[in-house]
Amino acid sequence: MNRPLSLCVLIILFAAPAAADQLRLANGDRFTGQTVSLAGGTLTFVTYGGTVQVPWADVVALTVDQPVMVIAGTSPPVQVTIAAGPDGQATLQPGGLIRLGEITALSRPKPAMVIVGGANAGYITTSGNTDVNSLRLDADVVARTAANRYTGNAALIRAKDQGIETARTWTTGLKYDRFVTPRLFLNASGSLTNDRFRDLDLRTALGAGVGYQVLETGRVTLTADAGLGYVSENFDAQPDDSYAALRESVSMTAGLLPGRAEFFHLHDAYVGVTGDDNFFMKMQNGVRLALAAGFVMAVRHDLDYDQSPALGRESSDRAFALTLGYRF
Repeated sequence: MNRPLSLCVLIILFAAPAAADQLRLANGDRFTGQTVSLAGGTLTFVTYGGTVQVPWADVVALTVDQPVMVIAGTSPPVQVTIAAGPDGQATLQPGGLIRLGEITALSRPKPAMVIVGGANAGYITTSGNTDVNSLRLDADVVARTAANRYTGNAALIRAKDQGIETARTWTTGLKYDRFVTPRLFLNASGSLTNDRFRDLDLRTALGAGVGYQVLETGRVTLTADAGLGYVSENFDAQPDDSYAALRESVSMTAGLLPGRAEFFHLHDAYVGVTGDDNFFMKMQNGVRLALAAGFVMAVRHDLDYDQSPALGRESSDRAFALTLGYRF
């Protein structure tokens, strides 16, 4: 490995952010990230790999760089930053030194919109007796307001073996959720897929229905929705097809090691209400590992299953990938 590349790798793996909250527990564990809230005696803290929840009594040191709302005892909320103090204490600015046990609640001023997401890349190239080039790019973003959630994603795969193209596909999707209660929402979604090696010029899948935020804890997020859909498949070398469908979707993330690793799952399925073989499903499963400063490594398995593929094509396309990326 040449020297400039080695330096870049070291920077990615070991760089720390210029400003971030610091949390230290009585057992010596340390976390860097962002303080979310203190409620019911539990502190919620987001690290670069996920969210951790710890008993407030176990916290011996906490610093918070950005303004937060703090309640101490029976006093009204005040907006402060929190600087380091002796173990079991902290310095409120403004406010001065205070015992951590006197703080009973803590929260972030709520922004009008919260945006989270990330992007990943995987690349392999060889030359000589083995001549293989493979590229995978994917990205996702979620923007949330009090009553609206907007989700977008995209992926691109290219591969060549001995100069012969062996994979060329892209897909993108958009989804809108309108919350009518804190958990119940109405939704509309759409996705586009192109895959040369499935003879698929363009698959358009549209859906609308109702969903429910089943879980939204510090460790597990689970969302499910269902409704009606419509699928249109335009092929390069055979007649096009379209059908009405029932649609269902499930999305889940689960912390395996708080702040270090999380499992993710997403599937979107369309079951045709006409015909015996009108059915397709896209699914993603994987584990995301935190590195440092927002950088992550992901091991994932993607499945695209079409029960009525183009003539001479397989029903299932699977992709296994190891990627490096960044989450924000």
